[in-house]
Amino acid sequence: MEQAQLDQGKIVYFISHNKKQKPLARLLATALAANGQSVWYDEWNLKPGDSLIGGIENGLAEARVFVIFWSYDAAASNWVGTEMRAYLRRRVDDNTLRIIPIMVDDTPLPALLADYLGFKVRSKKAIAEVAARISESQSEASIVRLLNERLEELTIDTDARNDPLPYKRCPKCGENQFDRKTISHPDRDDEYYVIGCKKCNWSEWTQ
Repeated sequence: MEQAQLDQGKIVYFISHNKKQKPLARLLATALAANGQSVWYDEWNLKPGDSLIGGIENGLAEARVFVIFWSYDAAASNWVGTEMRAYLRRRVDDNTLRIIPIMVDDTPLPALLADYLGFKVRSKKAIAEVAARISESQSEASIVRLLNERLEELTIDTDARNDPLPYKRCPKCGENQFDRKTISHPDRDDEYYVIGCKKCNWSEWTQ
């Protein structure tokens, strides 16, 4: 992915997460970006050859909002702990900075975060609401529409004019390995076009 540039005219959100929470973190980053926010997210802002430490330090320095996905795995992560402590040090000197914990299991927040209001999230479905509430700019419904538009951009091949099911990536797992076939109805002259993902068994059909 092309390296993302932070919009200096907007509030920058830094998303801290353990690798096991990456699907949720990626979804939140996408929802915030779709809502017009500037987001520092490792997959978008770091490219091969970049300094990992330097990139994270720059992201933390630019961020006005620190979002941390908290869990058993995050509590055991040196990276997450280092990012949290670094941002808390900034917060001591600038009380306008915001810290938003997102708790994905019942692991207690560390004492340094316990005073900050956050969210309990147990599924991907709650992420759109979280994005709407922390960005304070659009409704949950608006973000869902924007996410669906973005999903269509990523999964549908708009140049495939003669394909009745022009998927280029699976809308469920994101892979691009499909089985495509045409099925004829045994009692009628109808034909059905079927596409199925080889990875996750998602499928769709049309006439």
